[in-house]
Amino acid sequence: MDSGKVLCFGELLLHFAPDLGGNWLGEQSLKIFVGGAEYNVASALAQWHHPVKLLSALPENFVGKQLESKLQDQKIEVLAEKSSGRLGTFYLSSDGDMQHAQVIYDRFPSVFTASDFSSYSPEEVFSGVQWLHISTITPALSEKAHQKCVELMKEAASRKIKVSLDLNYRAALWQGKNPSASIKELMPFVNVLMGNIWSIQQFLEIPVVYELDGTFNDQNLLRQAEQSAAEIQHAYPNVEIIANTFRFTQGDEVNYYATLYADQQLFVSEQYYSEKVEERVGSGDSFMAALIHGILKRNSTPKILEDATKVAFLKLFVKGDTINETINIEQL
Repeated sequence: MDSGKVLCFGELLLHFAPDLGGNWLGEQSLKIFVGGAEYNVASALAQWHHPVKLLSALPENFVGKQLESKLQDQKIEVLAEKSSGRLGTFYLSSDGDMQHAQVIYDRFPSVFTASDFSSYSPEEVFSGVQWLHISTITPALSEKAHQKCVELMKEAASRKIKVSLDLNYRAALWQGKNPSASIKELMPFVNVLMGNIWSIQQFLEIPVVYELDGTFNDQNLLRQAEQSAAEIQHAYPNVEIIANTFRFTQGDEVNYYATLYADQQLFVSEQYYSEKVEERVGSGDSFMAALIHGILKRNSTPKILEDATKVAFLKLFVKGDTINETINIEQL
Protein backbone atom coordinates (compact mmCIF):
# COMPACT_ATOMS: atom_id res chain seq x y z
CA MET A 1 0.00 0.00 0.00
CA ASP A 2 1.23 3.51 -0.78
CA SER A 3 2.62 5.31 2.26
CA GLY A 4 1.33 8.75 1.25
CA LYS A 5 -1.29 10.30 3.48
CA VAL A 6 -4.94 11.08 2.71
CA LEU A 7 -5.80 14.63 3.76
CA CYS A 8 -9.43 15.37 4.62
CA PHE A 9 -10.70 18.92 5.23
CA GLY A 10 -14.00 19.46 7.01
CA GLU A 11 -15.90 20.15 10.19
CA LEU A 12 -15.80 17.74 13.11
CA LEU A 13 -19.30 17.42 14.57
CA LEU A 14 -21.18 15.92 17.47
CA HIS A 15 -24.23 13.94 16.38
CA PHE A 16 -27.01 13.79 18.98
CA ALA A 17 -29.28 10.82 18.23
CA PRO A 18 -32.53 10.93 20.23
CA ASP A 19 -34.89 8.02 19.60
CA LEU A 20 -38.04 8.91 17.69
CA GLY A 21 -40.25 7.63 20.51
CA GLY A 22 -38.87 10.16 22.98
CA ASN A 23 -37.65 7.56 25.47
CA TRP A 24 -34.42 9.56 25.90
CA LEU A 25 -36.39 12.17 27.86
CA GLY A 26 -37.52 9.70 30.49
CA GLU A 27 -34.17 7.97 30.59
CA GLN A 28 -32.30 11.29 30.73
CA SER A 29 -29.76 9.75 28.38
CA LEU A 30 -28.89 10.61 24.80
CA LYS A 31 -26.66 8.76 22.33
CA ILE A 32 -23.85 10.93 20.98
CA PHE A 33 -21.61 10.07 18.04
CA VAL A 34 -18.60 11.86 16.58
CA GLY A 35 -19.28 12.71 12.95
CA GLY A 36 -18.80 15.00 10.00
CA ALA A 37 -18.52 13.85 6.38
CA GLU A 38 -14.77 14.21 6.03
CA TYR A 39 -14.07 12.76 9.48
CA ASN A 40 -16.21 9.73 8.61
CA VAL A 41 -14.04 9.14 5.54
CA ALA A 42 -10.83 9.66 7.51
CA SER A 43 -11.98 7.28 10.25
CA ALA A 44 -12.70 4.45 7.80
CA LEU A 45 -9.41 4.91 5.96
CA ALA A 46 -7.48 4.94 9.24
CA GLN A 47 -9.24 1.72 10.28
CA TRP A 48 -8.07 0.19 6.99
CA HIS A 49 -4.48 1.25 7.84
CA HIS A 50 -4.11 4.22 5.54
CA PRO A 51 -2.14 7.15 6.99
CA VAL A 52 -4.63 9.99 7.36
CA LYS A 53 -4.62 13.70 8.20
CA LEU A 54 -7.70 15.69 9.19
CA LEU A 55 -7.61 19.46 8.81
CA SER A 56 -10.42 20.84 10.95
CA ALA A 57 -11.11 23.06 13.98
CA LEU A 58 -11.42 22.30 17.68
CA PRO A 59 -12.42 24.39 20.68
CA GLU A 60 -9.78 25.27 23.26
CA ASN A 61 -11.47 23.43 26.10
CA PHE A 62 -11.67 19.95 27.57
CA VAL A 63 -14.09 18.77 24.86
CA GLY A 64 -11.61 19.76 22.15
CA LYS A 65 -8.76 18.06 23.99
CA GLN A 66 -10.73 14.85 24.45
CA LEU A 67 -11.71 14.76 20.78
CA GLU A 68 -8.14 15.40 19.66
CA SER A 69 -6.99 12.54 21.86
CA LYS A 70 -9.69 10.25 20.42
CA LEU A 71 -8.61 11.00 16.87
CA GLN A 72 -4.97 10.45 17.71
CA ASP A 73 -5.93 7.08 19.22
CA GLN A 74 -7.51 6.27 15.86
CA LYS A 75 -4.16 7.02 14.21
CA ILE A 76 -5.58 10.17 12.59
CA GLU A 77 -3.10 13.04 12.44
CA VAL A 78 -4.96 16.15 13.56
CA LEU A 79 -4.30 19.64 12.21
CA ALA A 80 -6.75 21.64 14.28
CA GLU A 81 -7.44 25.35 14.13
CA LYS A 82 -8.07 26.19 17.80
CA SER A 83 -10.13 28.99 19.26
CA SER A 84 -12.67 29.71 21.95
CA GLY A 85 -16.10 28.56 20.94
CA ARG A 86 -17.87 25.26 20.42
CA LEU A 87 -18.19 22.34 18.08
CA GLY A 88 -20.98 22.26 15.56
CA THR A 89 -23.72 19.73 16.27
CA PHE A 90 -26.70 18.13 14.61
CA TYR A 91 -29.70 16.16 15.80
CA LEU A 92 -30.93 13.11 13.92
CA SER A 93 -32.48 9.89 15.12
CA SER A 94 -30.73 6.68 14.20
CA ASP A 95 -33.94 4.64 14.54
CA GLY A 96 -34.47 2.25 11.66
CA ASP A 97 -37.64 3.94 10.42
CA MET A 98 -36.48 7.50 9.96
CA GLN A 99 -37.14 8.25 6.32
CA HIS A 100 -39.29 11.24 7.27
CA ALA A 101 -36.96 12.55 9.99
CA GLN A 102 -35.53 16.04 9.64
CA VAL A 103 -31.89 16.84 10.33
CA ILE A 104 -31.59 19.70 12.81
CA TYR A 105 -28.28 21.55 12.40
CA ASP A 106 -26.72 23.73 15.07
CA ARG A 107 -23.38 24.74 13.59
CA PHE A 108 -23.57 28.52 13.16
CA PRO A 109 -21.40 29.75 14.76
CA SER A 110 -18.91 27.01 15.56
CA VAL A 111 -15.13 26.99 15.80
CA PHE A 112 -15.06 25.72 12.22
CA THR A 113 -17.52 28.15 10.67
CA ALA A 114 -15.76 31.05 12.44
CA SER A 115 -12.23 29.97 11.48
CA ASP A 116 -10.00 31.76 8.98
CA PHE A 117 -7.86 28.61 8.57
CA SER A 118 -4.59 30.50 8.86
CA SER A 119 -2.70 28.39 11.41
CA TYR A 120 -0.94 26.01 9.03
CA SER A 121 1.28 26.64 6.02
CA PRO A 122 0.81 24.68 2.78
CA GLU A 123 4.02 22.79 3.60
CA GLU A 124 2.58 21.67 6.95
CA VAL A 125 -0.77 20.76 5.46
CA PHE A 126 0.53 18.84 2.44
CA SER A 127 3.62 17.21 3.94
CA GLY A 128 3.54 13.53 2.92
CA VAL A 129 0.09 13.83 1.33
CA GLN A 130 -0.91 11.91 -1.83
CA TRP A 131 -4.70 12.51 -1.77
CA LEU A 132 -7.04 15.36 -0.79
CA HIS A 133 -10.71 14.73 0.02
CA ILE A 134 -13.45 17.30 0.61
CA SER A 135 -17.25 17.16 0.49
CA THR A 136 -19.56 19.89 -0.75
CA ILE A 137 -20.82 20.35 2.80
CA THR A 138 -17.62 22.21 3.69
CA PRO A 139 -17.80 25.11 1.20
CA ALA A 140 -21.41 25.68 2.30
CA LEU A 141 -20.37 26.50 5.85
CA SER A 142 -18.67 29.88 5.35
CA GLU A 143 -17.05 31.97 2.66
CA LYS A 144 -13.68 31.39 4.31
CA ALA A 145 -14.28 27.62 4.27
CA HIS A 146 -15.20 27.85 0.59
CA GLN A 147 -12.07 29.82 -0.22
CA LYS A 148 -9.98 27.35 1.78
CA CYS A 149 -11.42 24.51 -0.33
CA VAL A 150 -10.39 26.36 -3.50
CA GLU A 151 -6.94 27.08 -2.08
CA LEU A 152 -6.37 23.48 -0.98
CA MET A 153 -7.54 22.03 -4.28
CA LYS A 154 -5.36 24.41 -6.30
CA GLU A 155 -2.35 23.56 -4.17
CA ALA A 156 -3.06 19.84 -4.44
CA ALA A 157 -3.32 20.08 -8.22
CA SER A 158 -0.01 21.95 -8.40
CA ARG A 159 1.59 19.13 -6.39
CA LYS A 160 0.04 16.37 -8.57
CA ILE A 161 -2.04 15.19 -5.60
CA LYS A 162 -5.31 13.40 -6.39
CA VAL A 163 -8.44 15.32 -5.39
CA SER A 164 -11.84 13.78 -4.60
CA LEU A 165 -15.14 15.57 -4.04
CA ASP A 166 -18.36 14.15 -2.62
CA LEU A 167 -21.44 15.98 -3.91
CA ASN A 168 -23.37 16.05 -0.62
CA TYR A 169 -26.30 18.44 -0.95
CA ARG A 170 -27.74 19.86 2.28
CA ALA A 171 -30.24 22.61 1.48
CA ALA A 172 -30.31 23.85 5.08
CA LEU A 173 -26.59 24.67 4.94
CA TRP A 174 -26.59 26.75 1.77
CA GLN A 175 -29.06 29.27 3.26
CA GLY A 176 -30.15 30.81 -0.01
CA LYS A 177 -26.69 30.85 -1.59
CA ASN A 178 -26.16 29.48 -5.09
CA PRO A 179 -24.46 26.09 -4.62
CA SER A 180 -23.74 25.66 -8.30
CA ALA A 181 -21.50 28.72 -8.58
CA SER A 182 -19.46 27.67 -5.54
CA ILE A 183 -18.98 24.06 -6.56
CA LYS A 184 -18.22 24.80 -10.20
CA GLU A 185 -15.26 26.81 -8.91
CA LEU A 186 -13.86 23.59 -7.40
CA MET A 187 -14.48 21.27 -10.33
CA PRO A 188 -11.37 22.07 -12.45
CA PHE A 189 -9.24 20.49 -9.71
CA VAL A 190 -11.32 17.34 -9.06
CA ASN A 191 -10.16 13.90 -10.24
CA VAL A 192 -12.65 11.60 -8.47
CA LEU A 193 -16.28 12.61 -8.06
CA MET A 194 -19.03 10.92 -6.08
CA GLY A 195 -22.70 11.77 -5.85
CA ASN A 196 -25.90 10.86 -7.63
CA ILE A 197 -27.74 12.08 -10.70
CA TRP A 198 -29.80 14.51 -8.60
CA SER A 199 -26.88 16.10 -6.76
CA ILE A 200 -25.08 16.41 -10.10
CA GLN A 201 -28.10 18.30 -11.37
CA GLN A 202 -28.18 20.50 -8.27
CA PHE A 203 -24.50 21.40 -8.17
CA LEU A 204 -23.35 21.18 -11.78
CA GLU A 205 -26.59 22.07 -13.60
CA ILE A 206 -26.48 18.87 -15.65
CA PRO A 207 -30.18 18.02 -15.94
CA VAL A 208 -31.93 14.71 -15.43
CA VAL A 209 -33.39 14.31 -18.91
CA TYR A 210 -34.66 10.74 -18.80
CA GLU A 211 -38.16 10.09 -17.48
CA LEU A 212 -37.85 8.14 -14.22
CA ASP A 213 -40.56 5.96 -12.69
CA GLY A 214 -39.25 6.17 -9.10
CA THR A 215 -38.25 2.52 -8.81
CA PHE A 216 -34.78 1.13 -8.15
CA ASN A 217 -34.80 -1.11 -11.24
CA ASP A 218 -35.62 1.68 -13.71
CA GLN A 219 -33.08 1.30 -16.53
CA ASN A 220 -33.30 5.03 -17.20
CA LEU A 221 -31.33 5.54 -13.98
CA LEU A 222 -28.35 3.86 -15.63
CA ARG A 223 -28.82 5.79 -18.85
CA GLN A 224 -28.92 9.03 -16.91
CA ALA A 225 -25.88 8.09 -14.81
CA GLU A 226 -23.90 7.45 -17.99
CA GLN A 227 -25.07 10.63 -19.69
CA SER A 228 -24.41 12.82 -16.65
CA ALA A 229 -20.93 11.33 -16.27
CA ALA A 230 -20.10 11.88 -19.93
CA GLU A 231 -21.22 15.51 -19.67
CA ILE A 232 -19.09 16.00 -16.56
CA GLN A 233 -16.00 14.67 -18.31
CA HIS A 234 -16.69 16.83 -21.34
CA ALA A 235 -16.91 19.94 -19.14
CA TYR A 236 -14.13 18.91 -16.74
CA PRO A 237 -11.63 16.57 -18.48
CA ASN A 238 -9.62 16.26 -15.26
CA VAL A 239 -12.39 14.14 -13.70
CA GLU A 240 -11.29 10.55 -14.22
CA ILE A 241 -13.90 8.66 -12.19
CA ILE A 242 -17.55 9.46 -11.44
CA ALA A 243 -19.48 7.32 -8.95
CA ASN A 244 -23.25 7.38 -8.44
CA THR A 245 -25.01 5.73 -5.52
CA PHE A 246 -28.66 4.71 -5.63
CA ARG A 247 -30.51 4.04 -2.37
CA PHE A 248 -34.23 3.42 -2.55
CA THR A 249 -36.17 3.05 0.70
CA GLN A 250 -39.78 2.14 1.29
CA GLY A 251 -40.70 1.89 4.94
CA ASP A 252 -37.87 -0.08 6.54
CA GLU A 253 -36.87 -1.75 3.26
CA VAL A 254 -33.89 -0.66 1.21
CA ASN A 255 -32.54 -1.45 -2.24
CA TYR A 256 -29.00 -0.27 -2.86
CA TYR A 257 -26.56 -0.27 -5.77
CA ALA A 258 -24.04 2.04 -7.42
CA THR A 259 -22.40 2.86 -10.73
CA LEU A 260 -18.90 3.94 -11.64
CA TYR A 261 -17.95 5.68 -14.88
CA ALA A 262 -14.32 5.36 -15.96
CA ASP A 263 -12.53 5.12 -19.31
CA GLN A 264 -15.79 6.10 -21.06
CA GLN A 265 -17.51 3.00 -19.68
CA LEU A 266 -20.30 2.64 -17.12
CA PHE A 267 -19.82 -0.13 -14.55
CA VAL A 268 -22.83 -1.25 -12.50
CA SER A 269 -22.60 -2.97 -9.12
CA GLU A 270 -24.58 -5.85 -7.73
CA GLN A 271 -27.88 -4.90 -6.11
CA TYR A 272 -28.34 -5.27 -2.37
CA TYR A 273 -31.62 -5.56 -0.48
CA SER A 274 -32.67 -5.62 3.16
CA GLU A 275 -36.03 -5.66 4.90
CA LYS A 276 -34.73 -3.33 7.61
CA VAL A 277 -32.08 -0.65 8.03
CA GLU A 278 -30.45 0.16 11.36
CA GLU A 279 -28.65 3.42 10.49
CA ARG A 280 -28.88 5.87 7.60
CA VAL A 281 -26.00 8.18 8.51
CA GLY A 282 -22.54 7.71 7.04
CA SER A 283 -23.25 5.19 4.29
CA GLY A 284 -22.15 7.56 1.55
CA ASP A 285 -19.01 8.50 3.46
CA SER A 286 -18.07 4.84 3.81
CA PHE A 287 -18.59 4.42 0.06
CA MET A 288 -16.25 7.37 -0.54
CA ALA A 289 -13.62 5.91 1.79
CA ALA A 290 -13.81 2.55 0.04
CA LEU A 291 -13.52 4.26 -3.35
CA ILE A 292 -10.34 6.03 -2.24
CA HIS A 293 -9.00 2.78 -0.73
CA GLY A 294 -9.58 0.82 -3.93
CA ILE A 295 -7.97 3.43 -6.15
CA LEU A 296 -4.93 3.71 -3.87
CA LYS A 297 -4.63 -0.09 -3.87
CA ARG A 298 -4.78 0.01 -7.69
CA ASN A 299 -7.62 -2.51 -7.71
CA SER A 300 -9.54 -3.19 -10.90
CA THR A 301 -12.47 -0.88 -11.63
CA PRO A 302 -15.11 -3.60 -11.04
CA LYS A 303 -13.54 -4.52 -7.69
CA ILE A 304 -13.32 -0.88 -6.61
CA LEU A 305 -17.03 -0.47 -7.33
CA GLU A 306 -18.15 -3.74 -5.75
CA ASP A 307 -16.14 -3.18 -2.57
CA ALA A 308 -17.40 0.40 -2.17
CA THR A 309 -21.00 -0.65 -2.74
CA LYS A 310 -20.83 -3.51 -0.26
CA VAL A 311 -19.13 -1.36 2.39
CA ALA A 312 -21.80 1.33 1.99
CA PHE A 313 -24.57 -1.26 2.24
CA LEU A 314 -23.04 -2.87 5.34
CA LYS A 315 -22.78 0.55 6.98
CA LEU A 316 -26.60 0.68 6.98
CA PHE A 317 -26.46 -1.88 9.82
CA VAL A 318 -23.81 -0.15 11.97
CA LYS A 319 -25.06 2.42 14.46
CA GLY A 320 -23.34 5.79 14.47
CA ASP A 321 -21.67 7.89 11.81
CA THR A 322 -18.60 5.75 11.10
CA ILE A 323 -17.88 2.14 10.27
CA ASN A 324 -16.59 -0.17 12.98
CA GLU A 325 -14.35 -3.22 13.07
CA THR A 326 -17.12 -5.42 11.60
CA ILE A 327 -16.45 -3.82 8.19
CA ASN A 328 -13.03 -4.93 7.00
CA ILE A 329 -12.67 -4.02 3.34
CA GLU A 330 -10.01 -6.72 2.84
CA GLN A 331 -12.39 -9.42 4.11
CA LEU A 332 -15.76 -8.59 2.55
